[in-house]
Amino acid sequence: HLEKRMKLSVLVALCAVVFSATVHTADWPMSNDAGFDTSVENPMYEHSKGPIILLDAAHHNFHVTEGFIEPFAEIAAADGYRTVVGTSRFTPEFLRSFDIVMVITALPFEFTSKTEVTTETTFTDSEIEALHGWVSSGGSLLVFSEHAPFDQAINPLLKRFDVTSSVGTIADPVHYDKELGWEGWVVFSRENGLLNADHPIVNGRDDSEAVNSVVTFGGSALTGDEYVNILRLSDTAENRQHPTGVGPDGMGDSQALAGEVGEGRILIFGDSNGFTAMNFDEEDGSVRSLGMNTAHHDWKQMVLNSLHWLSRDL
Repeated sequence: HLEKRMKLSVLVALCAVVFSATVHTADWPMSNDAGFDTSVENPMYEHSKGPIILLDAAHHNFHVTEGFIEPFAEIAAADGYRTVVGTSRFTPEFLRSFDIVMVITALPFEFTSKTEVTTETTFTDSEIEALHGWVSSGGSLLVFSEHAPFDQAINPLLKRFDVTSSVGTIADPVHYDKELGWEGWVVFSRENGLLNADHPIVNGRDDSEAVNSVVTFGGSALTGDEYVNILRLSDTAENRQHPTGVGPDGMGDSQALAGEVGEGRILIFGDSNGFTAMNFDEEDGSVRSLGMNTAHHDWKQMVLNSLHWLSRDL
């Protein structure tokens, strides 16, 4: 069990979140940013007329069960999408009801109850085949690898889509946010050339929706030769041992991959915090905002553009 006042660097490395109808009441040192603006100036769809997004909660998905995905759900709703929290395992019949499936911070056990995934199974073989078949038939999958132990848990699913995740946590001693002050908070921008400025997820519908910079908060490195690299890791990026003692194992060249699988689409991020809006209480009494609410970065627009690409509106 995590200590109540665990150091911020370890907590960011271990955190992931999602909204559900029954939110747990654990005393976490982070919370959703109540002041974060979840409105959308130019919605893609009329209210509740857009595609249906499944927020997977059947695999101990910490972001969902602890409610930290709520800002994402609110933004999606403001953009006209409909979100549904699902606690059913993946089957062809179940998946048929959805347009986009979001798999975030999945584990075979409750988060913080263990530090490493060994022989446990997060997704059964039949679930993986059902999800792959659903994407191949036209579905859109949004999936996150994250740092240890989430990277170990998601790798069997990713490998079915010819993607692998490193195990550990990513840092870059050159391309990190100097104001945030930790080498694990890696910056991808048009200025440093690590943000793929040729992809519609980065450019949006027009100049007002262009993404100029995002920052990741640890996470893992991805490899997928058949996919477009959206967030390219530099040659100075490193895969380090996670504070729990897991890794490092492997090293990819990306923290976001996008591509087609059959008639469907898949978007994979190596870090999930950009799809949240959390405030972290530091030991000195200050508060640090990490996610869509991080200053000087464009995660909110990146989230919207990602949904638009997955629903084939870009």
